[in-house]
Amino acid sequence: MSEKNILYCFAHPDDETFTCGGTIARFHSLGAKQTLYCATHGDAGKTGNPPVCSKEELGHVRTQELQEAAQILGIDNLILRDFGDGRLKDQPFSRLVEDIRSVLEQIRPELVITFPPSGISGHQDHKVIQKATLAAVEQISFPTKIYYIVIPESIAKLHARAVHTVPDAYVSRKIDVTAYRDKIAQALKAHKTQHLSVERAFPGVLEGDWTRLRSEEYYQLVIQK
Repeated sequence: MSEKNILYCFAHPDDETFTCGGTIARFHSLGAKQTLYCATHGDAGKTGNPPVCSKEELGHVRTQELQEAAQILGIDNLILRDFGDGRLKDQPFSRLVEDIRSVLEQIRPELVITFPPSGISGHQDHKVIQKATLAAVEQISFPTKIYYIVIPESIAKLHARAVHTVPDAYVSRKIDVTAYRDKIAQALKAHKTQHLSVERAFPGVLEGDWTRLRSEEYYQLVIQK
């Protein structure tokens, strides 16, 4: 893994930890400069049970949670937008593409990581940010690579909830994150308002059992310019 300048593009606070927290922590340990682009404040999500905050406070609280998780994992630069949680499809698509393209032009990453077309969970916002990121990368002229985070079919049975998978043959890069599972666990705990989702996706981690967390994260190469 030689990339030293990486951009992650996601829709919500916690997307980064749920999908590729181990990769972020590993690249950080290797000295990479990492930028996280998050398109919304996550204010349409749940507040927890019992609630961690009021619905009106959720966007602000999730922003703070994202900042904490980003620091734990090793993000150097957090770019947080407010395009509207659950409403990305209602925004002018060209506006979102242009915003991501401007970030790309500014930081000129060697590697871009985002969702696959399925969004993994099927969330509409995930699908929109994938399309916008791909469109933005297609418009730039400098060399870069874009990878989708994917779940190979062979490990789908290890997931506690249904996810969209890809054939194992689609996986072009596999990153060992065994040594960074404690960082993933810490970052998941930082997203306190989302503890119900954390418990469903990663049973036991909030009680301190991070040994059952994933040991590898998988990627599909989409563009190499």
